Amino acid sequence: MNVPHGISWHGKAWISPGVGIFLGRAGSHNWHRHMAHQITIGLTRDLTVTTVDSSVTARAICIQAGTTHRIEAVEVMSIYLDALSAEALALHPRAGVAPTEVQDVSPIRTLLETSGLTAQQVRQMVRQVLNLSSIPAIDPRLQSILSAVRESVHSRDELAKLVHLSPTRFSHWFVEQTGLPLRSYRKWARLVNAIQEIALGLSLTEAAHAAGFADAAHFSRTFRSLFGLDPSSALGQISLSS
Repeated sequence: MNVPHGISWHGKAWISPGVGIFLGRAGSHNWHRHMAHQITIGLTRDLTVTTVDSSVTARAICIQAGTTHRIEAVEVMSIYLDALSAEALALHPRAGVAPTEVQDVSPIRTLLETSGLTAQQVRQMVRQVLNLSSIPAIDPRLQSILSAVRESVHSRDELAKLVHLSPTRFSHWFVEQTGLPLRSYRKWARLVNAIQEIALGLSLTEAAHAAGFADAAHFSRTFRSLFGLDPSSALGQISLSS
């Protein structure tokens, strides 16, 4: 089932540096690829995820970070896992898109109605829904990179020094560890930072500058490339919290 052109996004979203959740109506969007692993669950029927060379239909589908895709669905829950998060390391996503097994999502729906929600509460519930009973320890080097990026350290040279590698070797090491180019991951991290600032009440322009984008137009272009639609269309009818 295709999503008719012009259908708006509507619902609620919760975002943190490691995990994000969208719950609601999936609207119109173009081809896109974000730098987080995405698990999307159809709430009323199966959904279809199409890539440039395949199509998968199931109740729940895992989309590996960096996979160009479109989603055909209406009411969904989408869980986004940062590629450097402990949850992503435990997930072991298959390349591209693939059906996946999930538990009952109603506890997350109930949790999202709770005021004063903490990141730890969300992550514990996500682990339960995704059957992530064994969470591996993050490599201390990856943990230091993750912490630095969250503190807005994005220079390759600075990040390389943290793990005692040359900049060139660091770029190769990062791809080996995450499956993603450093530049793409940094772009994603900036976007997540900006969305968090919007959730805290900043305007799009203020959030763009706070997250390190040159201007609001730069932020909007990045948003479109990573989510397939512009931020005003994506966030206009979504209750956003962080």
